[in-house]
Amino acid sequence: MALDASPQRELRRTLSGLEYLQRLITGEISESPFNEHLGIRLVHAEPGTVTLECTVRPEHLNKIGSGHGGFVSSMLDNACGLAVDTLSPAGMVWTTMDLHVRFLKAITLEAGTLRIVGHTDHVGRSTSVSHAEIQRADGKVLALATSSLYALDLGPEPDVEGVGTAR
Repeated sequence: MALDASPQRELRRTLSGLEYLQRLITGEISESPFNEHLGIRLVHAEPGTVTLECTVRPEHLNKIGSGHGGFVSSMLDNACGLAVDTLSPAGMVWTTMDLHVRFLKAITLEAGTLRIVGHTDHVGRSTSVSHAEIQRADGKVLALATSSLYALDLGPEPDVEGVGTAR
């Protein structure tokens, strides 16, 4: 199975994860289409830690008026993955193996701009573990997640399938 073309993935062949994320923050590289659609923005990256922001919009809510589980999980998955990416060399990317989410408080429009912070717990050659939390502006934690990720080696050139190889 080949993945669709991705300019972001191609840049990662030559940029480390942290270099890539720093260029994303400055606007030199654009957000992924999915993050643009949801309004998720990376605002800080350092080795082992990232901070994202997202302003809650009506389309993020489910039928009862709280943050849809897919929206909440997407923010946490982003933070977990990007935290690991800060420690990745050029040519290595990560894909989520599992994501465990705990919804602690309802996310509503009144929450305004959320802060999503991700941290690494372990980064190995082929797997990693990270965690993230979503906070309101007042610091109240609304949701938590832990994640395991699997490494993919992109190599210097696209392979026949266009993905890369498992490490």
